[in-house]
Amino acid sequence: MSRLTESQIDMITDEFYSCFCGIKLSDTKDGVTFVCSESRNEEVKGFGCKYSVYVLVKDDVCIVSYAPKYADFFQKLKEASIDDILLNVESFFKIKKMQLMKFKHECVTEYGNAKVLKKSDYPLYEEFFRLNSPNADPSGWLQEYFEEKAEKEYFVGCFSNGKLVSVCDAPDMPYMEDIIQHTGIVTLKNERRKGYAKLTVALAAHHLIEMGVCPQWECHVDNAASIALAESIGYEKYGIAYIFEE
Repeated sequence: MSRLTESQIDMITDEFYSCFCGIKLSDTKDGVTFVCSESRNEEVKGFGCKYSVYVLVKDDVCIVSYAPKYADFFQKLKEASIDDILLNVESFFKIKKMQLMKFKHECVTEYGNAKVLKKSDYPLYEEFFRLNSPNADPSGWLQEYFEEKAEKEYFVGCFSNGKLVSVCDAPDMPYMEDIIQHTGIVTLKNERRKGYAKLTVALAAHHLIEMGVCPQWECHVDNAASIALAESIGYEKYGIAYIFEE
């Protein structure tokens, strides 16, 4: 597939979050739309839990998607304002608030010592993984995971003195796999604040776009550093998701 255009990235991003909402965002109007969806009873691939309540607030649009067992709760909010809905949702449920980002345009064109990782880079990645997660046991799963994603050219790493210091990985996607891809970033603790993460995620986004895959980014709303990093390479704020996990 050829390089994605800005309009294609917009469309794919909308389609991706439409999957969580259970309704096409392009079909919604300003104000509140309630969606009672059986899909909220299903475990979200790659997350290990159900998103029993998923409220997306984007500009003047609010989509309230919920599992049928919470129908009575939301029925009482049908005439409420967006602010009142959010207040009630956050009071009743243990909510995770996520800042959703959309890729707008590339701001970085030089990537330093960052490169797309190959299967042959696994020993370096395993060393990186063990340094970053000393209490985790990679036996029996890490190599398979790495090689599967490396085969798709989804793993990007930045090197310093021949050592991997920052890695952009590719977790499993709950919807639209190989059409849109989240780009998680991890940098070794003693190598942070040196610009490695920016180079890594910039190349990851660039390479995905070149392959025809839409880059995706989201983080907790209070993670100012993650939001700033995303904006520095060309993402912009898309909306906020209020999520109740079960």
